[in-house]
Amino acid sequence: MYDLLMLPQCKGNNHWVLLVASVMSRTVTIYDSLGGNNKALFDLFCQFMCQRAQIVKDGLEKFSSEFKAPPCNKQRHGNSCGVFALMVIN
Repeated sequence: MYDLLMLPQCKGNNHWVLLVASVMSRTVTIYDSLGGNNKALFDLFCQFMCQRAQIVKDGLEKFSSEFKAPPCNKQRHGNSCGVFALMVIN
């Protein structure tokens, strides 16, 4: 039905990152233009997917126990994180 789940997430009410979950490989990648620690976001995503699996039976509750945080373009201004999160979608 779909290959990727792309979820823009707002951290701390002031910073946007992009979580990308690959349905095929069951991996999660988090793109953060500040390069912050996103383990809590990854854990929250995994918890959500497990809870979702109780309602929607499509086998998407199992993802890798680790996430990738590849290098991405770094923002130079304090208010451009949303643009950087959207640029990754391209």
